Amino acid sequence: MSKTGDRGFTLVEVMISILILTVGLLSLAQLMVHATNANMLSGRLTSSSTMARDQLERLKAAPFYTDIESRTRNPILQPGGDLDAPEAGYVQYYTADGIQTNAGNAQYEVRWRINDAPSQMPLEMLRIEVRCVPSAGMSHPSAIIGEARFVTYRTANIG
Repeated sequence: MSKTGDRGFTLVEVMISILILTVGLLSLAQLMVHATNANMLSGRLTSSSTMARDQLERLKAAPFYTDIESRTRNPILQPGGDLDAPEAGYVQYYTADGIQTNAGNAQYEVRWRINDAPSQMPLEMLRIEVRCVPSAGMSHPSAIIGEARFVTYRTANIG
Protein backbone atom coordinates (compact mmCIF):
# COMPACT_ATOMS: atom_id res chain seq x y z
CA MET A 1 0.00 0.00 0.00
CA SER A 2 1.48 3.32 -1.06
CA LYS A 3 0.53 6.73 0.25
CA THR A 4 1.11 9.51 -2.23
CA GLY A 5 0.72 12.26 0.42
CA ASP A 6 3.91 11.25 2.32
CA ARG A 7 6.36 11.86 -0.50
CA GLY A 8 8.31 14.79 1.09
CA PHE A 9 10.30 17.42 -0.79
CA THR A 10 12.11 16.89 -4.04
CA LEU A 11 15.79 17.70 -4.43
CA VAL A 12 14.97 20.71 -6.62
CA GLU A 13 12.64 22.16 -3.98
CA VAL A 14 15.29 21.75 -1.27
CA MET A 15 17.96 23.41 -3.45
CA ILE A 16 15.69 26.38 -4.21
CA SER A 17 14.85 26.86 -0.53
CA ILE A 18 18.57 26.72 0.40
CA LEU A 19 19.32 29.33 -2.28
CA ILE A 20 16.62 31.66 -0.93
CA LEU A 21 17.88 31.19 2.63
CA THR A 22 21.49 31.89 1.56
CA VAL A 23 20.56 35.12 -0.23
CA GLY A 24 18.66 36.28 2.85
CA LEU A 25 21.54 35.52 5.23
CA LEU A 26 24.09 37.24 2.99
CA SER A 27 21.88 40.32 2.91
CA LEU A 28 21.79 40.34 6.71
CA ALA A 29 25.58 40.01 6.84
CA GLN A 30 25.99 43.05 4.60
CA LEU A 31 23.52 44.96 6.76
CA MET A 32 25.68 44.18 9.80
CA VAL A 33 28.76 45.57 8.02
CA HIS A 34 26.93 48.81 7.22
CA ALA A 35 25.65 49.08 10.79
CA THR A 36 29.17 48.59 12.17
CA ASN A 37 30.59 51.28 9.86
CA ALA A 38 27.81 53.69 10.83
CA ASN A 39 28.53 53.04 14.51
CA MET A 40 32.25 53.75 13.99
CA LEU A 41 31.43 57.00 12.18
CA SER A 42 29.11 58.02 14.99
CA GLY A 43 31.89 57.43 17.50
CA ARG A 44 34.36 59.54 15.49
CA LEU A 45 31.82 62.36 15.16
CA THR A 46 31.16 62.31 18.89
CA SER A 47 34.89 62.36 19.69
CA SER A 48 35.53 65.21 17.24
CA SER A 49 32.66 67.27 18.61
CA THR A 50 33.73 66.74 22.21
CA MET A 51 37.36 67.69 21.59
CA ALA A 52 36.47 70.77 19.54
CA ARG A 53 33.90 71.91 22.10
CA ASP A 54 36.38 71.44 24.97
CA GLN A 55 39.01 73.58 23.22
CA LEU A 56 36.42 76.25 22.45
CA GLU A 57 35.39 76.32 26.11
CA ARG A 58 39.04 76.69 27.21
CA LEU A 59 39.47 79.66 24.87
CA LYS A 60 36.22 81.24 26.07
CA ALA A 61 37.13 80.73 29.74
CA ALA A 62 40.63 82.24 29.48
CA PRO A 63 40.96 85.79 30.84
CA PHE A 64 40.79 88.29 27.98
CA TYR A 65 43.60 90.45 29.39
CA THR A 66 46.64 89.54 31.45
CA ASP A 67 46.82 93.20 32.55
CA ILE A 68 43.50 95.04 32.46
CA GLU A 69 45.01 98.53 32.97
CA SER A 70 47.29 98.33 29.93
CA ARG A 71 44.87 96.09 27.99
CA THR A 72 47.55 93.47 27.43
CA ARG A 73 45.74 90.62 25.74
CA ASN A 74 46.18 87.06 26.98
CA PRO A 75 48.75 85.32 24.72
CA ILE A 76 46.44 82.38 24.00
CA LEU A 77 43.86 84.81 22.57
CA GLN A 78 46.24 86.47 20.12
CA PRO A 79 44.93 86.54 16.53
CA GLY A 80 46.29 83.78 14.31
CA GLY A 81 45.91 80.13 13.46
CA ASP A 82 44.76 78.14 10.46
CA LEU A 83 41.87 75.68 10.31
CA ASP A 84 43.26 73.87 7.26
CA ALA A 85 46.81 73.18 8.46
CA PRO A 86 48.40 72.80 11.89
CA GLU A 87 50.11 75.98 13.09
CA ALA A 88 52.25 76.10 16.22
CA GLY A 89 50.36 77.59 19.14
CA TYR A 90 47.00 76.98 17.47
CA VAL A 91 46.82 73.18 17.37
CA GLN A 92 46.45 70.43 19.96
CA TYR A 93 46.82 66.69 19.33
CA TYR A 94 44.70 63.97 20.96
CA THR A 95 44.45 60.20 21.12
CA ALA A 96 41.14 58.48 20.37
CA ASP A 97 40.43 58.59 24.13
CA GLY A 98 40.76 62.39 24.24
CA ILE A 99 44.17 62.41 25.95
CA GLN A 100 46.61 65.10 24.82
CA THR A 101 49.62 63.70 22.98
CA ASN A 102 52.22 64.65 20.37
CA ALA A 103 51.70 64.80 16.61
CA GLY A 104 53.24 61.36 16.03
CA ASN A 105 50.76 59.52 18.27
CA ALA A 106 47.71 61.66 17.51
CA GLN A 107 44.49 60.41 16.05
CA TYR A 108 42.79 63.82 16.16
CA GLU A 109 43.99 67.38 15.59
CA VAL A 110 42.13 70.30 17.10
CA ARG A 111 43.01 73.51 15.25
CA TRP A 112 41.74 76.99 15.97
CA ARG A 113 41.83 80.43 14.42
CA ILE A 114 41.31 83.71 16.23
CA ASN A 115 40.51 86.93 14.37
CA ASP A 116 39.76 90.43 15.58
CA ALA A 117 36.13 91.17 14.75
CA PRO A 118 35.09 94.77 14.08
CA SER A 119 32.63 96.21 16.55
CA GLN A 120 30.53 99.37 16.55
CA MET A 121 30.37 99.31 20.34
CA PRO A 122 33.13 100.04 22.87
CA LEU A 123 34.10 96.38 22.87
CA GLU A 124 37.10 94.40 21.83
CA MET A 125 35.68 91.44 19.94
CA LEU A 126 37.24 88.17 18.79
CA ARG A 127 35.90 85.55 16.41
CA ILE A 128 37.06 82.11 17.55
CA GLU A 129 36.76 79.14 15.20
CA VAL A 130 37.66 75.60 16.26
CA ARG A 131 37.94 72.57 13.98
CA CYS A 132 38.69 68.98 14.95
CA VAL A 133 39.81 66.62 12.20
CA PRO A 134 41.21 63.10 12.20
CA SER A 135 45.00 63.25 12.27
CA ALA A 136 47.12 62.33 9.26
CA GLY A 137 48.15 59.24 11.26
CA MET A 138 44.71 57.71 10.90
CA SER A 139 45.02 55.45 7.87
CA HIS A 140 41.40 54.32 7.60
CA PRO A 141 40.00 55.36 4.19
CA SER A 142 37.01 57.05 5.77
CA ALA A 143 39.12 58.84 8.41
CA ILE A 144 38.42 62.21 6.78
CA ILE A 145 34.80 61.78 7.81
CA GLY A 146 34.14 62.73 11.39
CA GLU A 147 35.03 66.42 11.48
CA ALA A 148 33.56 68.98 13.87
CA ARG A 149 33.62 72.78 13.57
CA PHE A 150 32.40 75.45 15.99
CA VAL A 151 32.41 79.27 15.86
CA THR A 152 31.85 81.75 18.67
CA TYR A 153 32.53 85.40 19.52
CA ARG A 154 34.31 86.68 22.60
CA THR A 155 34.10 90.27 23.83
CA ALA A 156 35.78 92.52 26.38
CA ASN A 157 34.41 95.90 27.42
CA ILE A 158 36.97 98.64 26.71
CA GLY A 159 34.86 101.71 27.31
